[in-house]
Amino acid sequence: MPGLPGRRSRFLWITVGFAAVFSACGGGGGESRVFPAALTGPLLVGNTSFILEDFDRPMGCGEGHRRLVTEVWYPAATEAVAWPENFVSDFLLNQEEAARERFGEEGLLDLPTGSFRNAPVHPGAISMPILIFSHGFSSNRFQNFTMANHLASRGFLVVAPDHTCNAMIAPLPDEPVFFSPADVPFSLCERMADISFLIEVFTARPPEMFEGRLDPEHIGLWGHSFGGLTVIETVKAEPRVSAMLQLAAFGFPGVPEDVDLPTMYMWGEQDKLMHPFASLHDGIIAAMPRPKYVLDFFDTGHFAFSDLCRFAPVIAELGEGCGTGTRIGTGEPFENPDHEAMHAILNPYATAFFRSAFSEDPESVAYLKENHFPDRIDYRALVE
Repeated sequence: MPGLPGRRSRFLWITVGFAAVFSACGGGGGESRVFPAALTGPLLVGNTSFILEDFDRPMGCGEGHRRLVTEVWYPAATEAVAWPENFVSDFLLNQEEAARERFGEEGLLDLPTGSFRNAPVHPGAISMPILIFSHGFSSNRFQNFTMANHLASRGFLVVAPDHTCNAMIAPLPDEPVFFSPADVPFSLCERMADISFLIEVFTARPPEMFEGRLDPEHIGLWGHSFGGLTVIETVKAEPRVSAMLQLAAFGFPGVPEDVDLPTMYMWGEQDKLMHPFASLHDGIIAAMPRPKYVLDFFDTGHFAFSDLCRFAPVIAELGEGCGTGTRIGTGEPFENPDHEAMHAILNPYATAFFRSAFSEDPESVAYLKENHFPDRIDYRALVE
């Protein structure tokens, strides 16, 4: 598969007022470490957008080489408040009109996202672990911006691509690329190659603002729905990954014997979209090595694990994780957790998981031993 160790690629970073060509090199494993005290958070968060071009792969649903619109969240300096606050519309990179019909009501694009666009990096942000996020089927790179902000404020660099051709919209500078039904049969392989390619980029020479600030030996993957399937299948073939978090997803049977990394699985017991795949979800958890952590959310549907309920009215109207839902089997109504209640669980468990996977952090290790929300989740820490 393109992007696995040993492949040498050419790639192009493009951002506002900045373009540079870099050559690739590999990454590897390393010793655990303790997070710098300055990065234990919460810190202000910056975000910025890049276009990443892989000259070794075709677009798939169009002409030319494969290009990925890529968002990066990072710990920002205290003066970040002087930079523009980021809104959902800013993620569309001047393709707002083309995207409007895909998002529904115009006003929801004016939702602030809690970060500051193009703000300076925090001076203490060194040796940042790299977390790569994979979005859901026909979704977008910013669908989980709340979690991305939280993780970045705790010292991680968070990277999220629009998986071109499978994203709702990839707002490329010349023209947007919309979701392509014809590309669906190839999407999983393309997505997995996207992840490996991003690992290659960020373990080589990253954009100038992050040079000398990253820890290429500690790489985590996380994804929602089809993105969760993407990351679990990627770790089976990508030895550079150190940890994986899956949101509302499943995996295919078969785990290579050399796969050895901590994993976490979050699942909604009232998730109608994933319910047909419950046996695959349970099977992949059983097959993966320990340590592994399982969070089953009681009254929770599919999109509660993202921010889509907040800015995509079409998603919110489905009730699959947004507002009032109906129980699988009985049709009895129930209320999904609101955004704040959901992230009160998602964020601390995700942070503790990645921090414990990458560092010698006793507080995170201790946090993962307990169910801190017994009224909301069933929790299993399978560590021995």
